[in-house]
Amino acid sequence: MATATKMSAPRLWMQALYTIPQVDLSLVDPVTRWLVLSRASVVVMTATSAVLGGLLAARDDVFDWPLFVLTAAGLVLAHTASNLVNDFWDYRRGADSPDSPRARYGPHPLTEKSADMRSFALITVVILAIATAIGIYLTVETGPGVLIFALSGAFGLMLYSGGPLPLKYFGLGEIAVFIIWGPLMIGGTYYVMAGDLPGWVILASFPYALGVTTVLMGKHLDKLEFDTTKRIFTLPMLLGERGARRLTQVLSIGMYVSVVALVIWQQMPGLLLVAGALPLLWMVLRGYNKAKPDKPPEHYPAWPLWFVGMTFIHNRRYGILFVVGLAGQITGEAII
Repeated sequence: MATATKMSAPRLWMQALYTIPQVDLSLVDPVTRWLVLSRASVVVMTATSAVLGGLLAARDDVFDWPLFVLTAAGLVLAHTASNLVNDFWDYRRGADSPDSPRARYGPHPLTEKSADMRSFALITVVILAIATAIGIYLTVETGPGVLIFALSGAFGLMLYSGGPLPLKYFGLGEIAVFIIWGPLMIGGTYYVMAGDLPGWVILASFPYALGVTTVLMGKHLDKLEFDTTKRIFTLPMLLGERGARRLTQVLSIGMYVSVVALVIWQQMPGLLLVAGALPLLWMVLRGYNKAKPDKPPEHYPAWPLWFVGMTFIHNRRYGILFVVGLAGQITGEAII
């Protein structure tokens, strides 16, 4: 921890975007503190969805830089605010306590008093206000259809752990994540620029949405014992540990099956670049064949996380290759 805090601020920012660094938040700059507390490393998945939506719009010659930048910024800010809001709700419900997995794998803004309630509320409200302002502007600029995507996404993000019927507590969190990071984020980014949403774009959103869903499945598998004691009915709790591991394996394979379908339907061979992530798929399939060990291996840094690390690393490489492959496909079609 001490070594990490000796890094320069820009290096800490990059580390916070790559993982959740184990740092003493009292010794780092404010930007690093809030990047860590808002779990910016998972917000990168939202940025990836936005980029994919923009690239799909570029393929159909409807790309618009100002609209894309605003849409991507709005999505990233909305996800950031959602992380903070859901931490608040889980803290209030007692699901996030000092001994909970959430507080053990990374600094929690409230259980560890990493942020006082006033500053926490202020930062959250400011982020929400900016995201809302962007949504209003895009609605005025492009039409009321944007409201369908904006309000649906906001409902899923803000009520994931909050409200009277939090999605995560009733086995709906994983389904919500698939819809939000796929059709709503990728499809919504496309819609803002194009004004409509073809069926092939919805299909094109499935591969990466499946990847994000596997990450959540891994996280909830890692928290299964704790969630059971708190009666948080995540999908892994409903399916059981073994059934959840098998479903995650199926979803991981589905990431590639859906890409092949997209390649055939839309003649987009550039997307086959995701095959470069197959070695990590094999790691996921092998890792999910076994139950989580009772204690971490020697020098293992991320305990109590285990399963989520595999799917997170796999999805990160898969997402990068998907973006590069799609960009290459578009460039090749433009040249031809």
